[in-house]
Amino acid sequence: MTKGAVCIVAILFLFASTGATEKAKDSLPPPLESSELIWFFGMIPEDAKVAHHYALKNTHQEPVTIVKIAVDCECVSVPKTPVIVGPGQTYLLKVVFDTKTYRGETNRDIKIVTDYKPNPEMALYFISLAAIQPRTLKITPALIAFIPGKDSQTISIENLADNETSFKLYLDHDSSLTVSETRFALDPKEKRDITISPVWNRLRVGEAYSCIVMEFVRDQTYQVTIPVKVTKY
Repeated sequence: MTKGAVCIVAILFLFASTGATEKAKDSLPPPLESSELIWFFGMIPEDAKVAHHYALKNTHQEPVTIVKIAVDCECVSVPKTPVIVGPGQTYLLKVVFDTKTYRGETNRDIKIVTDYKPNPEMALYFISLAAIQPRTLKITPALIAFIPGKDSQTISIENLADNETSFKLYLDHDSSLTVSETRFALDPKEKRDITISPVWNRLRVGEAYSCIVMEFVRDQTYQVTIPVKVTKY
């Protein structure tokens, strides 16, 4: 066999080995099981902060320590590490996105490094349409804030389209907010008032950012986020 043939065989073996290694790695259980790998905020008002909690469950027999959480942008805030997640426990990883300098489609990833040796790393993602509001849907106000003494606020949702629209509201995994209803439908030009309330005993002292994601269906499915800020003294 010539030297050139030996090199070709070696390269093919290397690619085959790498592919097999990656396939084997993909078949391993993740260090933590996430409630979702990709979260879609949808349309977000201009200059707002929104948050989402990824529910990370440890399905292993031993504790898993989150050693590092890395983000690809200063616009994303994540908790400090290390974080220890015991067997069977679920950790709510809060990710805050500041839309201040962004417009249009924005994709961000969160890399998690753990001490789970068989497969130590995992990645989470979120997608948004920053500084964009739907043209045929009016939300008043577009974002809300709470301080102690203000236990509820009402937002008005108006269907500006010429066809009936169904709605579904999604609350975050931390259960820090409640809404008066999560599913409803609106006829053309019809309005609906929705009451939003913070669950004060689930919130820490200081400023907290959250949101409600509203899905609405017409010829296709859309999503829009209502940012919520809660200040607790």
